[in-house]
Amino acid sequence: MTAPVVRLQPRLHPTRKPIGLALQGGGSWGAYTWGVLDAVLASRSIAVAQLSGTSAGAINAAIVAGALAKGSPAQAREALSAFWLGIACPAVADLGREVWGPVERTWRESMGAWLVSTGALSPYNANPLGINPLRDAIAAHVDIDAIRSKSAPALFVTVTNVKTGLPRVISNEAMTIDALLASACLPQLFQAVEIDGEPYWDGGYLGNPALWPMIHSGVARDLIVVQLVPDGADAVPRDASSIRRRIGEIVFNSSLVAEMQAISAMRSVAARGDGGASVLDLRLHRIGPPPRSLLEQGSAMERSLAWLQRLHGEGRSAAKRFIARHGADLGVRETLDVATVFADEHKPKLRLPANEAVYDRG
Repeated sequence: MTAPVVRLQPRLHPTRKPIGLALQGGGSWGAYTWGVLDAVLASRSIAVAQLSGTSAGAINAAIVAGALAKGSPAQAREALSAFWLGIACPAVADLGREVWGPVERTWRESMGAWLVSTGALSPYNANPLGINPLRDAIAAHVDIDAIRSKSAPALFVTVTNVKTGLPRVISNEAMTIDALLASACLPQLFQAVEIDGEPYWDGGYLGNPALWPMIHSGVARDLIVVQLVPDGADAVPRDASSIRRRIGEIVFNSSLVAEMQAISAMRSVAARGDGGASVLDLRLHRIGPPPRSLLEQGSAMERSLAWLQRLHGEGRSAAKRFIARHGADLGVRETLDVATVFADEHKPKLRLPANEAVYDRG
């Protein structure tokens, strides 16, 4: 993984509590995150100091980082609204309609979540020119120069290297439109995005979102995860669509679960005085995921204005509830019980001889 560049902490409002936001991806479900950000940015008690995002989460994070670098939280709210209302407009879908048509049909006939199609149609055949309708939308609403400035909040975007199968985290100084496109590049829909001569796909496969860059940055010790993908299922899925949906949920939550379990394990180690102190003063919180009953009413590929506004409203309400209940906890204690929520089921107990090293300290 490419090491993120450590940045100077931007000047924050003296009476606001600095937080980091970790934003999951999930197609149009990202409108829920738009609603969360809308409420957070409107709060007079919170200051966004750093963001990590993947796919739609990366785009949301980049819009906020750029707007905050050159303006106020109110301007960031306006920029988010302009982006989401813009992609709901037919003009975006009309871009390159002759080439985009087969992809749009694949998009709409996808799994009912965002795990897209059956894989029968390759984007290299259906979309040989590699047209991506998100490019113009991102370019119109994300200020890359502002993101690269020292006044911007720290920003971390995850992409997946197609050849190596490894994640890459791209931070402010290296941020580009291509990096954001790559983070949202579902391979069933779009051709791989090339960055520095290497092909990349959606970052959600390996970091959805990546937490470690924010932990190591030291910019803010309160991290709020905005989760879009449901954790559990009430019953075993039986029809093909439900099975594919559940597989998608498990796959795109797996990296978050792994990081949370690693944090829990490191805390246990740190509590014994064996290192890992960086996670002891970390305070984790969570907003979301949205109710499954809501998500099942529309696809993560649907971009109708009514659907996006409904998700936005749900996210905004969830964030306002969080701030009302836990705003006073920020800077004091965490509100997400990591060890319980992300418990390693039937975790085996490792027993080693007293004189056997767990790892080589040399």
